[in-house]
Amino acid sequence: MSTSLPSIDRRLFELLLTPDNAQFTIRSLRNQYADRHRITAQHRPALRRFIYERIKKLITAGLVEKDREKRKRDQLYHSLPSIEGAGLCLEGETFETWHQRLVPQAANETTTQDVLPKEQNSGEQRTTTNKTASQIALEKELKETQSEFLSSMGEAEAFRELMDEYPDLKPSITLDHRDAYDRSARLMGRVRALEKSLHRLGGA
Repeated sequence: MSTSLPSIDRRLFELLLTPDNAQFTIRSLRNQYADRHRITAQHRPALRRFIYERIKKLITAGLVEKDREKRKRDQLYHSLPSIEGAGLCLEGETFETWHQRLVPQAANETTTQDVLPKEQNSGEQRTTTNKTASQIALEKELKETQSEFLSSMGEAEAFRELMDEYPDLKPSITLDHRDAYDRSARLMGRVRALEKSLHRLGGA
């Protein structure tokens, strides 16, 4: 076992201690995590990556092992008995925190609204007064573009994860990954242009 134990999200650790998850797949953990903590479908590809990265660290630490039978899809993993008393730090970042750090700052506002339960919509209703028609239209376009950017970025991340997990898929999906990555880069540029335009209008 590695002497350097990784920190882990407490919520993921609790799932791994569940008797039903003595044997698991990344997909099954992702679905359980998403259902328990209300992660939207749009962000499930990123959630899969989040869980996969942490399971790899637990494998390195000798607390989880990959099943001997290699599968092209839904690889099995086993939580080892030693995981319960390993003394892991359970203050690792949650998916929401990780996702907001991963996504460029310009899209964080939309990320928070989509990933977390919507609890603060009431304040948004008060700010529409005194805005010009151009500001309202630009804000609407900005939100739509941010949403499209996050979707495209999630697609690129999913392709990358699939190539890492299933190397035999890499030749057939490399172009798809590149297209999704390029599309997200173009959308990020448009997000920044819209934000600058709104800033100019607000300061006019």
